[in-house]
Amino acid sequence: MEFTAMDRLNQKQENDTHLLRMLDRGIDDMEAKRELPLEDAFRKITELRDIRRNARV
Repeated sequence: MEFTAMDRLNQKQENDTHLLRMLDRGIDDMEAKRELPLEDAFRKITELRDIRRNARV
């Protein structure tokens, strides 16, 4: 049982680390003025969400 609990803890830490890396990249992009205009950003989010949904099916 302890091994399973450690696996869950390691998975959570990996997820947290991944999230922090994504946030760091986003902040780096903002500082470097590599942001998309709001309308383009939402269009890209929709496109990526559709791709992700279609990949699950």
